[in-house]
Amino acid sequence: MAFLPRPPLKLRTRITASFVLVLSVWGLILAASLGYILLDSSHRFYRERGVHLIRALAAQCGPLVYYEDWTGLDSLFQSQMKSIPDLRYIAVVDPAGVPIWSTFAAGFPADLLAVPHDPPSATAVSWRLVQLSGERVVDYQVEKGRFVLRMGMSLAPVEHLSRRVALYGACIGLGGLLAVLIIALYISRPLEALSSTIERAVLLDRKTGGPEAFQGTLETSKIGKHFQDLMDRLEERTRQLDAAKKLAYLGEVSATIAHEINNPLGVLAINSEFLGERAQAGHLDPEAVEEVERLQIASKRATLAVQKFLQFARYTTKGGEMRLRPTALQTVVRECAQLLEDRLRLGRLTLRTEISPNLPRVMCDEQGLQQVLFNLLTNAVDASPEGGEITVQVALDGPELTLQVSDRGQGMTPEALRHAPEPFFTTKEQGLGLGLAISNTIVLAHGGALTLENRPGGGVLASVRIPVQTL
Repeated sequence: MAFLPRPPLKLRTRITASFVLVLSVWGLILAASLGYILLDSSHRFYRERGVHLIRALAAQCGPLVYYEDWTGLDSLFQSQMKSIPDLRYIAVVDPAGVPIWSTFAAGFPADLLAVPHDPPSATAVSWRLVQLSGERVVDYQVEKGRFVLRMGMSLAPVEHLSRRVALYGACIGLGGLLAVLIIALYISRPLEALSSTIERAVLLDRKTGGPEAFQGTLETSKIGKHFQDLMDRLEERTRQLDAAKKLAYLGEVSATIAHEINNPLGVLAINSEFLGERAQAGHLDPEAVEEVERLQIASKRATLAVQKFLQFARYTTKGGEMRLRPTALQTVVRECAQLLEDRLRLGRLTLRTEISPNLPRVMCDEQGLQQVLFNLLTNAVDASPEGGEITVQVALDGPELTLQVSDRGQGMTPEALRHAPEPFFTTKEQGLGLGLAISNTIVLAHGGALTLENRPGGGVLASVRIPVQTL
């Protein structure tokens, strides 16, 4: 039977398990080391304390034993037992091991008396660990002339201290594990969100959950924000690339359609002009004159539409090359104003131009830039109320040419601002929706950007920024 592959653990689980494992191992090593050092130091301290104490007692009880002052000896032992809580017993035995005096009421226990010690010495103190009434006791022995002194000190205080240290260590360890869990959750949450975002990006799913998905540490939040910005730029570049491909395809289709209908439309325009001349000479019936006028208007509108399609195709197809030449921007603005002079007069509109003084000539596609300005001015004229004002601003901002056209109309809806540069999108009753599409294509061909926004005081501000070379 084939085993199914185990699914990978979540990032949070891996981080938590790693932290817990490392902290547990480190805690065990540290606790064992500290416990060993503490116990060893405590035992050594107690042993040395016991050695000093039994030597002092041996010096004090020597004369009492020599003169067989058992009352004084008992008083000495009882005072020592009261003043030192760790002391469990004191006994005096002869060199043969027979008890002479002890603090045991029932006599010195035989099993304790049988604890083997090193051979008696006049200077050395020997000690052994023994069990007495369920606790561990250090049994000391030292020889003092005619007698041997035995003394027992309990290790209960040391062991109690060790248990308290172990308890405190366990509490600290549990607190550390809790802190590790919190840190793991705090770190893994933004990392999981970032991992999920990358996975969705690979699957072309941009539902990242918003900026709140990257809450966490400062570093992970910065990573998430930078990745979000990167994805936004990538998405914008992808959108622009898709739009450029669609525009190129649409331009090829437009060029094909325009060329197909241009020749028969030319014949129609020539014949309508011929009929118009005959109508003016009075060679046609009055009823036919009206039809001829309609024919002329329709042919002119169709011709204008075909010209727009051809302009659109020129800048969207591969055959549309930029014709860069030295261009005087003052001349471009003046020519566009002259082309719209009649419409400005009919609408009683004021055209105000703000051109930087001593503006040098720049390298650009003069015809394309003129087309951009003409389209923006046409839209401003259409949007302006009667008696309104249109402003054209031209300036050089370092290596970039800035061209702005603003009107005082009602402005545009957010949806209209978003879709305005798209081909065939229009809010005009008689518009084709190619003016801004052509302008945007020309600006992109220059490596620039065209933006539209509503002015705070009303109207629309169209801004064009194009990198250019000055002469």
